[in-house]
Amino acid sequence: MKLPNFASLPLGRKPVKKVQDGNLLYLDGTPLATALKVPKATWIGMAVLMVVAAAVGVWAFSHYYDLTANAPKRAQEELQANLTREVDLGLPVLSSLVGADNETILAAVQDGGATIVDTSSEDEAAAGDMELAKLPEGVGLDQAAVMKLQGVSKLSPAEAALMLNGSWTMNVVRSGDETSLRLHYCDLSATSPESAITAAMAAEGFPAETATEAGVDDAGNNFQTGKIDVDGTSCTWRVSVCSLSAVYDVSGFPETAQYVGIRLTY
Repeated sequence: MKLPNFASLPLGRKPVKKVQDGNLLYLDGTPLATALKVPKATWIGMAVLMVVAAAVGVWAFSHYYDLTANAPKRAQEELQANLTREVDLGLPVLSSLVGADNETILAAVQDGGATIVDTSSEDEAAAGDMELAKLPEGVGLDQAAVMKLQGVSKLSPAEAALMLNGSWTMNVVRSGDETSLRLHYCDLSATSPESAITAAMAAEGFPAETATEAGVDDAGNNFQTGKIDVDGTSCTWRVSVCSLSAVYDVSGFPETAQYVGIRLTY
């Protein structure tokens, strides 16, 4: 069976006839003299292809423009949203934990409903010490673990703000007959070192009249320290702050943000 000339089909031409002239066989040139007519279906197909190509081009340009022009804007908006979102810091009141063992302390800080993770090392546990960490609202254990492995300074500014806003760490350090309860967190709303110290004292219930010393220590931290009595136990408290930028190398945070440390020793 003789197959049709498929090459001629897209242009709508019929297979070329062959003409016998004596012993000579040649192609019939008559079709060459006729006008080239493109079928309507071919025109429609070409138009569809052109529309699709134009749509793909517009999408590609829009996507590229969005990545180059709008991505930084979105990152800044996400950073600001994470910095200013309202969170419940939920600091434990250290004076309420005086004399408690580790199990009691853990149960007390978990009572508020926040996600508290025991991050104590084997050495700390063996020494009777303990380290706890409160996760920010909206941050799961898996996400927090990945961020912790990366390190705050390796995160994007928006991720760092999400991780630091609303979180704290607490250490219980026992040495002989002395126990020290230590809290660390970021005060992103502080307007000055003094405002961060005042806020920390208020959160922990350290009366201003119990302060015995204030100033700047050898490390450059602003501090206040004093003494309180908790159910007959004499305790020394200390609040110290430094610029957050001195602890974490993250851009975009408020210049007045402070890294706060609170310690109660008895």
